[in-house]
Amino acid sequence: MQHSPSYTEIGGQAHASLQKLPTSEISSSITFAVLIYLHVFFSVAYFLGNVAIVSEKVGQFKFSSNLQEVLLLPTFVIWTLGELSRFYFAYTGNLKERVPQMSAFLLMTIFPQLPCVLYLAFFQEFIYPFDAGAGVVMFTLLLIELFAGYMTLHTLIARQTAQFYRLCQEEEDAQRSRIMS
Repeated sequence: MQHSPSYTEIGGQAHASLQKLPTSEISSSITFAVLIYLHVFFSVAYFLGNVAIVSEKVGQFKFSSNLQEVLLLPTFVIWTLGELSRFYFAYTGNLKERVPQMSAFLLMTIFPQLPCVLYLAFFQEFIYPFDAGAGVVMFTLLLIELFAGYMTLHTLIARQTAQFYRLCQEEEDAQRSRIMS
C-alpha cells in the first residue's frame, strides 16, 4: 500500500520552502500614505469650493488692482495642476519606494503649492470665509505632509544606501572567493 502525503506534511514542506525565500523590508510609510489619501478628499472639496468662488470673483467683482485680477485664475490653475502631479509623485515615491519621486513630491509641496495656497487663502483682494478657513486647513496639511514626506524620504535613502553597500560587500566577497579558489 502506497502512502500518500497528508495535508500537514505538504504544509510543512511548503512552510520550509517559504522560509528559504529572500525577504525584503518594506520601507514605505503607512502614515504618509494615509495623509496623502485623506488629503486627496480634502483637495477635491477645496477644488470644488474654489471653482465656485474663483468663477464668482472673476465674473462679478471689479478688482481695484489689475495684478490681483491677473493673478487669481493662473494661481488657481497652477495649484490644481501642481496638486495632481504632487499626488502622483507621493504615491509612486512612497508605495514603490522611489527616491526621485519622493524628492519631486517635496519640491512640489514647497513650490508651487505652499505659495499658491497662501495667496488663495490670505493675499487676494476679495477673501471669502471659505478662502481663509479652507486655506488654513490646506496649509496645515501641506506642512504635515512636508514633514512626513521628509521622514519617509530619509528612511528610503537610508535603506537604499544600506542595500547598495550590502550588494557591494557581497560582490567583493564573491570576487575574493573566486581569487582564493
